[in-house]
Amino acid sequence: MTVGLKVVSEKASKTTHHNQEQSSPATTSIMSAPAASGAKTDKTREEILAEREAKKAAKLAAKTKSKDKDGPAPAKQQQQNAPSAGKAKEQRPASTKVEPAKAPPTELKKSSTDASICEKMKELHISDGPAGTAGTVAEKPETKELSKAERKALFEAKNPALAGNAAEGATKPAKPVLSKAERRAIQEAQRAAKAEAQQTKKRDTPAAKPDAKKPGPKADTEPVKTKPLAKKAATPTGAVGAAGAPRKHIVNLFNHLHQPKFAATDIVNSPTLHPAVTKLGIQYAKGAVVGSKARCLALLKVLNQLIHDYETPPEKEFGRSFEEMLNVSANHLQRCRPFSVSMTNALRHVKMYTRQLDGKVSVSEQKECLLESIESYIRDQIEKAEEAICCSVQDKICDGDVILTYGCSSLIKHILEEAIRRKKTFRVIIVNARPRQEENAMLEELVQLGVKCMCVLINAVAYVMPEVTKVLLGAHALLANGSVMSRVGTAQIALVAKSYNVPVLVCCETHKFTERVQTDAFVYNEIGNPNELVVAPRTRDNAEAKPMLADWETITSLTILNLHYDVTPPELVTAVVTEVAILPCTSVPVILRIKPSDVAY
Repeated sequence: MTVGLKVVSEKASKTTHHNQEQSSPATTSIMSAPAASGAKTDKTREEILAEREAKKAAKLAAKTKSKDKDGPAPAKQQQQNAPSAGKAKEQRPASTKVEPAKAPPTELKKSSTDASICEKMKELHISDGPAGTAGTVAEKPETKELSKAERKALFEAKNPALAGNAAEGATKPAKPVLSKAERRAIQEAQRAAKAEAQQTKKRDTPAAKPDAKKPGPKADTEPVKTKPLAKKAATPTGAVGAAGAPRKHIVNLFNHLHQPKFAATDIVNSPTLHPAVTKLGIQYAKGAVVGSKARCLALLKVLNQLIHDYETPPEKEFGRSFEEMLNVSANHLQRCRPFSVSMTNALRHVKMYTRQLDGKVSVSEQKECLLESIESYIRDQIEKAEEAICCSVQDKICDGDVILTYGCSSLIKHILEEAIRRKKTFRVIIVNARPRQEENAMLEELVQLGVKCMCVLINAVAYVMPEVTKVLLGAHALLANGSVMSRVGTAQIALVAKSYNVPVLVCCETHKFTERVQTDAFVYNEIGNPNELVVAPRTRDNAEAKPMLADWETITSLTILNLHYDVTPPELVTAVVTEVAILPCTSVPVILRIKPSDVAY
């Protein structure tokens, strides 16, 4: 084999070997390779194997040379042992094949030929490419043999800046692990700081308003920038905007009770609403009609007028079309002011009879049936019930009693008038509370009848309670769990009476009973106008007198809440006087069961 011989790659050797087996089955011995070096294409199997072994020996020599630079003697020994190992491997395939035309095997033991081959293979480059790339190819095995630590050290030596940053990052202290309470405290502090920054910004904005109006050198060139500043300065000071009352004066706990205001143009000359319904809605909204009984009677009167004036559309039944119109009217009244329990039960009664109408009879007969049901409801559920309750309470009023009452209940007033007609001697203490001054009218009527009366404010109830013998209270509704829903302040009076062991009698008709269960006054209630609490009674008639909190809407930190009702627990009520009997508060479900016509909706 000459010096100019190039070692082909393993893939080329396999291809050549495959071609040689197909073209020439007769092969030559390994000793005939020097003689046939001129013909590169006629390589035998032994030559290819010898080239492979020489290639492996060269790789091994390169590795040992790089590792053992200080010890050349062991490297030489490895180089001498490498050809002998290659020679032994060459003998194995030659001995397995039986070829009679080959040279005798004794010639393979010649050491001069093996030594010359090893010396020549040392000078060969193990690559088919140019000589310039041979060094880089030979260095690849060295990089593969490096360990992970050696590669890391080599990278840090080449990039000292990155290595220094990594060392600094490793020395940084770890972030402290915060608990849930600490994280929440940090969040609250951030929110408070943000809110304070917004308030500071709002305070600074009005101060910038006059500067925006001053003419400057840039007023003509930049008119767009000055306009938004004026708008922003005007918005914080406005208490009532175009959309209605501002949301900043609403208590979040009662946010669900606020109702959006409706425009008057939506109801004036409406084709779907009767004029009587429109008028009643305005009276509800303004407070001209107050009281559970008065509002219920006004609703039934309007329904009576609706039935008289209603005309059935063509190709429609009276019952179904009238119920649709009734739902529209009820929704409008609900928007003006939420229905009381007595109004809801009365509307249920009318709807129940509307669904039970016989479509085979004439429209006039159906109207008469509905009118009769309304009249019977007023007669039986309101008027006769009031008379029965009045007679039941008379047995509980004795001569010399001191009766305390709160509010201006029409039923309580009727009971006291009946007691006066029966010539019973007693005194009456009327508790007054703002903002409604309905007790004054009741006080005037009782004084005209010759009853000794005394009027106190609600904060003086504990002062007069020791001399009271009975407490008579009205009710807006009686809930299924026995709680009494009445005017705000009733629970306070019942609590004081309970502490002084004074019996508390609640007078309530059964048409005010409801299946609703309520343990507090937050779930369902009505919110009145907060200005009623601000304006004092003396200054309402005198427009010149200005109350102390006249401009309370400009104070962002002040919110006035005017609730209509509160809930008195059944433990504070001694008994409930109804037209059926004098019952405990827990008997409300029994009354509802024996009157299925009022609850079957």
